[in-house]
Amino acid sequence: MNNYLEEKLEQRRKNNTIRSLRTYEGFADFFSNDYLSLADYITPENTAPSPGSSRLIAGTTPAHLHLEQLLADRFDEASALLFNSGYTANLGVLSCIPQRGDIILFDERSHASIKDGIRLSLAKGIKFKHNDAEDLEKKLEQHQHQRCFVVTEGLFSMDGTFGALSSIDHLCHSYEANLIVDEAHSGGITGENGAGYCQQLNIQPFLRIFTLGKAFGSHGAFVTGNQSTIDYLINFSRPFIYTTALPERIVSRTREIWKAIDFNERQKLLQKNVTYFNQKFKAFDISSEALSPIKMVRCSSIEKLKALEQRAHEHKIGLKIIYPPTVPDGESSIRITIHANQDQQSFDELYALMHQELW
Repeated sequence: MNNYLEEKLEQRRKNNTIRSLRTYEGFADFFSNDYLSLADYITPENTAPSPGSSRLIAGTTPAHLHLEQLLADRFDEASALLFNSGYTANLGVLSCIPQRGDIILFDERSHASIKDGIRLSLAKGIKFKHNDAEDLEKKLEQHQHQRCFVVTEGLFSMDGTFGALSSIDHLCHSYEANLIVDEAHSGGITGENGAGYCQQLNIQPFLRIFTLGKAFGSHGAFVTGNQSTIDYLINFSRPFIYTTALPERIVSRTREIWKAIDFNERQKLLQKNVTYFNQKFKAFDISSEALSPIKMVRCSSIEKLKALEQRAHEHKIGLKIIYPPTVPDGESSIRITIHANQDQQSFDELYALMHQELW
């Protein structure tokens, strides 16, 4: 077995795409998903202990229930349910709600957690072309006599493209399909007071899935939907049932952030920096949408990308290359994320470095 594992690692080394772990203390942050710069937000000290149990045994506290009610109210839903991460939320939803004989149609650029959740489901997963409503409609027509779920994202984390939600939602209504939208990266940065891209477009899908560890500056995730669906997840979602609950201090931190922060103002600061970036870096091959805080800078040479990453780290600038299979072959990129609290000097330093290494 060790020989097999080493062979797979050696292939990554030959392709120049091997991954490793390191720390980045003191780096200018152009690579985290802290879009609204809330990760360092200080909340009143909370020393409540971890529940030490799953939610269905002794892990549910008043803090958990209060936060779930707050989230349901803020997102104009009947109910909300906390999960420990966006990954487990996607696994928890997709592995238990679609049943044998059902069809899950998912965008080909969907996050790994969506694809893994579909693999765990008894339903059949079928991908459709990225943001391609015409391709989706063909597949909905082919399976119109089966119960269908359509899964897409509000903002694709490795593309910087917003989901084609208006046209997809229209198709779901036409074919009576159940729309599930992962708003991990669009939550907080879009919608009134951070309520997400569906809210911004006035779309009410079957389920929405949000993470709290990105724009919202905390930890965990939650699912919003009608009461029956949330009750079903509580009873049948294995990643929810068999996981120790989020620590109460994390739950309380999240609630304090939601009470204290004006997300509309944070969005304005973020978009000001996005606009500056778009103007400053317009000469580079950037495939992302203009309003997205995720910017993918394409380059056909992995060697150039690695040289840029190394030089950036020498200058304490946090950048990361994104390799296949996270992105398709031939689309290796530098992923730059824009935050609300970045200053123009940081962008200017990054620009000078990229201009030197990629041109």
